[in-house]
Amino acid sequence: MLAGISRCFLRVAPLIQHQPTTLATASQLEQIHRRGFYRRSGRNNEQDEERNSKGSKSDIKFKAGAPLIALSWFVTLKDFLGIEKVQLDKDPIKDKIKQSWLDRKFGKFDSALQTLDEVLEEVKERGEELPITRVLDEIANTHYQKGDLAKAEEYFKVVIDRLMRLHSFRDSSKEFIGISLKLAEIFAAQGNLEHAETGFRHCLRKQMQVLDEHMKKYSISHGAMVEDRHRVEAFGPEYTDPIALFGMALEAYAHFLVTYRDEDRLKEAEEYMDEVMKIAYQIYGGVSQHTITLINNFGAVCIVQNRFELARKYLEIGIDRILHINEAAGLIPGYYCNYAEALWHTGNREKALEYAKQAVQLSKSLDGRTQKYCVDFQKSLQKDFNKGKGWWFW
Repeated sequence: MLAGISRCFLRVAPLIQHQPTTLATASQLEQIHRRGFYRRSGRNNEQDEERNSKGSKSDIKFKAGAPLIALSWFVTLKDFLGIEKVQLDKDPIKDKIKQSWLDRKFGKFDSALQTLDEVLEEVKERGEELPITRVLDEIANTHYQKGDLAKAEEYFKVVIDRLMRLHSFRDSSKEFIGISLKLAEIFAAQGNLEHAETGFRHCLRKQMQVLDEHMKKYSISHGAMVEDRHRVEAFGPEYTDPIALFGMALEAYAHFLVTYRDEDRLKEAEEYMDEVMKIAYQIYGGVSQHTITLINNFGAVCIVQNRFELARKYLEIGIDRILHINEAAGLIPGYYCNYAEALWHTGNREKALEYAKQAVQLSKSLDGRTQKYCVDFQKSLQKDFNKGKGWWFW
């Protein structure tokens, strides 16, 4: 375990979180169902309790494809999270870059790559090295989100080489850290776990050093007694970006530990996620869509690996808060399904069924695919519930 993480956060905040990705869309929910997040058939109470108590992992591998931190290094973290509008008005290639972002958002990765290849040729003709590096990074991120990990690794390594050789970036720079986290995730997905963990720990140590100096600077310049929320509002991304990047590194490492390591590392992952939640509260406040998304994603990863108690702990934090976030209205059904699954495997099956039914009702105002997912989930849960009930009375 990395020592001294908590020293960066002197004010202990309520358990609430930040988040770099969005909650599952209908298509993502379908992928979750196909991957076997909710395969309950054939399991009785004793089987569930034994699997949960042992913390045994499922035979389902968590694939990269919904990356934790697929952002471009020249865009601030708040830009990526949608808190502030991305500004590229001074760049003549802005329209094509924005088009590639839009294509990536809707899963049109080949179209995005075609656009970026055109942009790359344009910036090469201009002979400007920094725009070339930026476009190469966009190409790497697109392959990363597409799930083409070999290509993503190839391009990320090219970008890192250019950052250090042409642009004089150090391995403690936010750009280097951001890309290194993605490479660590790629190594993990490829089965190179030791290399991956070395990468995660390197990123955390480097960013912790950066954050220590960062916090000292603001304490000295602006007074140690200045409230964190005041600093966030007063200085914006200048103050929050190093903190947010540290949180993202902690979150990525926690996901890695839950997904690829044994039960004896769960406590460590839990401690890292608790720190992430403090960071999120500091930056985003008590209620935010980013908080809910982070909770949901970590809960889903825990469910995949049969860590149901841990999933329930975090999902319960947001189960009431999500109702008070207008931007998250369309995300509630998927969250409820995840929570229902965690409840089911921790012995509260009646309550699980209640939340599954609520998910169906709330999905009626959403698209057809989301409705179908929630209906199928509720039917599956009801079927298993009826089987268990019948067996009990028999």
